[in-house]
Amino acid sequence: MKKNNDFEYVKDLFDRDKISVPKDLDACAIKEKISNITPKKVKFYKKNAFKATVSAVACAAVVLTSLAVAKPYYDKNNMQPSTTEQQNQVLNTFESIDDIKKAVKNAEKGNRYYNAYGKDTKASEEAFGTASDKNISAEGGAASYSQTYKQVDAVDEGDIIKNDGSYIYWYVNDTGVINIYDKSGSIVSVIKDFEYDFDNTDNYTDEYDFENEYLTEMYLFKNSLIINTQKSVTQEGDWNVDETMNTYFYDITNVKHPVQYDSFSQSGGYVSSRLIENRLYLVSCDYVYSNQCKTDDDYLPYICDGKSKNKIVIPCESICYCGNSNEPSYLVVSEINIDDSNKSTQTKAVFGAGSDIYCNESNMYITMNHFNATWKTDRMNYTDVKTQIIKVSLSQDGIQFTASGEVEGNIHNQFSLDEKDGMLRIATTSYNNKGEETNNLYVLDENLKQIGAVTGFAPTESIKAVRFIGELAYVITYEQTDPLFVIDLSDPATPSIKGEVEITGFSSLLVPVDENTLLGIGYSTEESERMEAVNGTKLALFDISNPENPKVLDSCVLENYESYARDNHRALVVNKDKGYYAIPYDIFADDNNIYYKSGAVTFEVSGEKINITNDFNIKSEEATWDSRCTYIDDTLYLLDSKGEINLYNVK
Repeated sequence: MKKNNDFEYVKDLFDRDKISVPKDLDACAIKEKISNITPKKVKFYKKNAFKATVSAVACAAVVLTSLAVAKPYYDKNNMQPSTTEQQNQVLNTFESIDDIKKAVKNAEKGNRYYNAYGKDTKASEEAFGTASDKNISAEGGAASYSQTYKQVDAVDEGDIIKNDGSYIYWYVNDTGVINIYDKSGSIVSVIKDFEYDFDNTDNYTDEYDFENEYLTEMYLFKNSLIINTQKSVTQEGDWNVDETMNTYFYDITNVKHPVQYDSFSQSGGYVSSRLIENRLYLVSCDYVYSNQCKTDDDYLPYICDGKSKNKIVIPCESICYCGNSNEPSYLVVSEINIDDSNKSTQTKAVFGAGSDIYCNESNMYITMNHFNATWKTDRMNYTDVKTQIIKVSLSQDGIQFTASGEVEGNIHNQFSLDEKDGMLRIATTSYNNKGEETNNLYVLDENLKQIGAVTGFAPTESIKAVRFIGELAYVITYEQTDPLFVIDLSDPATPSIKGEVEITGFSSLLVPVDENTLLGIGYSTEESERMEAVNGTKLALFDISNPENPKVLDSCVLENYESYARDNHRALVVNKDKGYYAIPYDIFADDNNIYYKSGAVTFEVSGEKINITNDFNIKSEEATWDSRCTYIDDTLYLLDSKGEINLYNVK
């Protein structure tokens, strides 16, 4: 079963167990290696299945080496790209398609498994009509309702559940449809355009030949529901997976009859996206396989308008470079003005793969994890671990690549980065001369040059959570205990660790409660005969009023509870009006029985205590996946992967 957001899940799987792809490992062996790896310290239980439909190449170590400065715009009447000289260009351009081919072939050297794959260029869906304006409001006035929990308040993030105060939009993972529910929990309409059809022999012609498309996330903007998907195609029994990231615009003026009115595609598999005011930013990763390139255009990334179905490639003379690459791929970045009836679009590309993005109103930072390692029995021996960074200015003038840089180690997730006063702060985990994990925090200037750093703290541990608040950084590392480090960044040239405190288990998400209190959501662990093992979800409350003396105020263990909120901040629900938090959970077994139960826990932070206020649950004989919750006014809604919805009164 295709699950949501496979690219990020597989990346997290590799990062978690510190696995990298050795040069002499083919695609089939990668699956076998992953399934046979023994966790070093903590046993994690993941529900999502590893799928052959996701190219093993997408899991490989990634490195940025060059970027495109093409500036192609399109409209519905003229699909010819125009190239504009880009200000603040930081890299040199390729001069010919022969230079592109040479760069691709050089990148393929040492990556033998690329030769097993091929590339074909397909994308586009039909578009319909034009949406009119819509002003959604709750019955009886403005409703209090849940919004996606975001890293930066002014920057919206896509999710598989959205809520506008009148309707709830939910991606049903088991079937691929989108259910739209009213406040009573009744389904008012269903978008079936992405519905799974396992009996369709036209899509599944043999064991390896198939075509499917699944939703990665959604946005709500005025009268539109915006849906991002990843489409994967294999052909002729080849292991190659040709991927496109597609965006569909639905008019929901009449929510009972959603109508698709526009679409857009770009080459590559889904990486991430952001919505800032009326500008939608899309990021995908497009791999190139020279043995499957039949024309010069096949070496280049492209975009495609769903109505005209014309494909526009980024011309090679507008693609630039900054070194040699061992990743034959492009990171494709598009900006769409979704208020414009013509959906004016700008697209650029990066030669090299990307993994995470941090984005505020002004800049996007794209990170690339770079591993250089050798395989030794059941674990990797790392010799070189770096994070390369590209800074992308998101001004009204469009996308501009303004700086590039590099730091030792790899980031944990998007919360490992933060920008303040034009400076980027970034926390990483690297390896010392003994091959042990160690941790760092760097401060970079506007040109991504290092200003200051604190390095080598918490040896033998790795970063599990980071939160930047003002001039302080809060970093969770873990091996067997959970230290919270408080790092002072008030002097960027000399950051320093002010204080630390330990607690068992570890937090994977840090949430500011107020200026003096920090909430941790993460994993409860226990000792077993072989290892430290996860046994549930843990809530922790930290006093951060004194940076030199942080304290653990309270903690709460939800035994056997697995919550999507531990690894995905968007699954956390924060009700500021009512003063509670909510997280979904699934239980698959307790100490005596094997059974399935989904639910949602609500809790409050009162003074120095965490108080569990409600535990809503439904016992089921069937397992459900990735349960999520949201609220409208006093009603909490729990939704599961089968599309079932349950309503609870929270007062």
